[in-house]
Amino acid sequence: MPKIIKLLSEERNINLLESMFKYFEEVSTDKDVHLKSIFLNTVLEVLENDRSILGIAQKYMGTKMIQLQIEADRALDRI
Repeated sequence: MPKIIKLLSEERNINLLESMFKYFEEVSTDKDVHLKSIFLNTVLEVLENDRSILGIAQKYMGTKMIQLQIEADRALDRI
C-alpha cells in the first residue's frame, strides 16, 4: 500500500493506477466474503487515512469499490 499511496500522491503512471484499480474493482465484486473483508481492511482503510489521497483514488474507483469505501467509512465511524 505505501507504493500505491506514493503513486496516487504523485499521480504518475496513470496506466498502472488504472490497472490496479480495475483489479480492485474485480475484488470488490467478488462473491468471496473473506476476500472482500481483507480488501476492506487493507486497501480501503489505508486509502481513507488521508482524505486528499482518497480524493485522488476516487477518480480511479469503480462503483462497487466506492460503495465498499462508504461501508468501510461507516464501519470506522468516519461518516
